[in-house]
Amino acid sequence: MTNHQASEQMIGYLYQVRYALNLLLKSDDEQAQISIEKFDDIAFGDDDIPKILIQLKHHTKHYGDLTNSSTDMWRTIKVWIDAIKKSPGLLETTKFMIITTASAPDKTASYYLKNNGDRNEKIAFQLLNKVCKESSNKSHLAYYNAFSSLDEKIAMQLLENIIVIDGSSNIIDVESELKREIRYSCLPKYQDLICERLEGWWFKKAIEALTSDDPIYVSQSQVRSYIVSISKEYTPDNLPIDIINIEKLSLENISSNDKIFFEQLKLISMGSNRVRMALRDYYRAFKQRASWVRNDLLYVNELDDYERRLIDEWEHCFYAMQDDLAEYENEIAEEIKVKSGKELFSNIEKKDIRIREKCSEAFVMRGSYHILSNQLKIGWHTDFYERLKSLLELR
Repeated sequence: MTNHQASEQMIGYLYQVRYALNLLLKSDDEQAQISIEKFDDIAFGDDDIPKILIQLKHHTKHYGDLTNSSTDMWRTIKVWIDAIKKSPGLLETTKFMIITTASAPDKTASYYLKNNGDRNEKIAFQLLNKVCKESSNKSHLAYYNAFSSLDEKIAMQLLENIIVIDGSSNIIDVESELKREIRYSCLPKYQDLICERLEGWWFKKAIEALTSDDPIYVSQSQVRSYIVSISKEYTPDNLPIDIINIEKLSLENISSNDKIFFEQLKLISMGSNRVRMALRDYYRAFKQRASWVRNDLLYVNELDDYERRLIDEWEHCFYAMQDDLAEYENEIAEEIKVKSGKELFSNIEKKDIRIREKCSEAFVMRGSYHILSNQLKIGWHTDFYERLKSLLELR
């Protein structure tokens, strides 16, 4: 297979998944559910019974239309003949649909199988039967033999259930159609971001379906619910959380830029498990904040204002701790300083200071405190600045 053919095939797979989502969102049936490449490229079904089997044909360049001898046409018919031979009941319950970016030329079999005023399955049968008898295309011989072997009544019943939809949107246009489907769920400036997250979620669903031994259906209501849930994150009182997990972290691989944050925890003798949790919060918050900035989701100076609120709350707690330590008449033992710092850390962790009212993920606050500690703007040990300021100067 040439690189071009492989690329065309890959685009075909991606088109299949993207178009399935588009079809589901456009369906007038709110209870519609769809599966990917179990019964066919795409299938609408009810209780694991396929109601519409869909074959998608996508071409980035012009590879010929659905003529009477078209490979796309004959390969698809062969797939469906095999399906009805295996499950004859499909002819009673199922529609067979070809959706293609190509066209169905006038007076061809595919033209007579479109849902238009000229639809005529008898003429389509005659044209296809003629190709079977007269064509010398040896690569299509298996297709022709399969069609010719059908009882005419069965062949006609199959053709009566076939619907050709030509001139369909290509893979790029389908993305635009998806955005139109979600446009009323969000402000225009967030449309691209919500579409991107929706497709990421949908592709995971598609992978689950393709790797499952049994058909997996996704309903329109599931997709709509997901769109509503992520749209709620893109509001004036909320922010999206898209950094769910990060790679497994090792304490030995902390970068030099993060050394102060780590040393702050060592000063209060934090246990290794809590250090790993703190490290996770630190990196998640760092990446999430960067994502918000990159996608222009924050107001002017919003992060600065948030950090000022965090520092203000820390100051109340830190100075209260220092007052408690000042009650010791003699020199304060190091273990008392460590214990007080650890208590301060635990008390701060329990607070609920949100960057926006409905942005409730706790790692944002905890990780932001660690970012501030890495800049020596806050700390846990009463002597944190004096002990660590040399590290700041080394940067």
